[in-house]
Amino acid sequence: MLRFLKFIFSPLMFIVGVPLFFWVAGFIVFSGTINIMEAPQTSNKIDAAIVLTGGTNRVDRGLDLLSAGKVNFLLVSGVHKDVKLSDLMTLWGYKGDIPKKKVTLGHEAGNTIGNAIEARSWVVKNHIGSAYVITSNYHMPRALLEFRHALSGIALVPYPVRPQNFSPLQAIYWRTSFIEYHKFLVSVYRIVIYPNETEPIPPPMQSKTS
Repeated sequence: MLRFLKFIFSPLMFIVGVPLFFWVAGFIVFSGTINIMEAPQTSNKIDAAIVLTGGTNRVDRGLDLLSAGKVNFLLVSGVHKDVKLSDLMTLWGYKGDIPKKKVTLGHEAGNTIGNAIEARSWVVKNHIGSAYVITSNYHMPRALLEFRHALSGIALVPYPVRPQNFSPLQAIYWRTSFIEYHKFLVSVYRIVIYPNETEPIPPPMQSKTS
């Protein structure tokens, strides 16, 4: 028993145990937070909506907001170069009138950092002061982190979209949360240590993992 207590309170256990505790606690908070995220009330009109492609129903929510007059501009970031607005409208189902000149399809972004950089120039060009950020709930913490880093001074409102069949009762929820949690941690590290880096994983970390 004495030997066990010495091990518990040993410097090695402290060095390993404290980071492990914060890692586990952080994952619990992260996975719990994304589960309770809800779409905001949209009674008040704001300048724009920015949709990050890559998940179901994201583009639909952006088109819904524009059609309902809740936003003045819409950016769909990370669109494949061959996709046109008419293609998105067809998938949406033509649920209302859309001022097509107010819609911008961004074809340059290939990741979340790219989305934020693409949005930055668009925000300046259109004099945007406030915007919804529309993405899946599991992606929202990292997206907001990147966008708030790139678009300082812009009021960003999270608009999470819950994927179908995505709940804590399903294994995919925990797999996705686990992966996104670590991507979020890498983003935090990169922004703190390499604030001007535009790659998801900074080159020094790439060399360590290659």
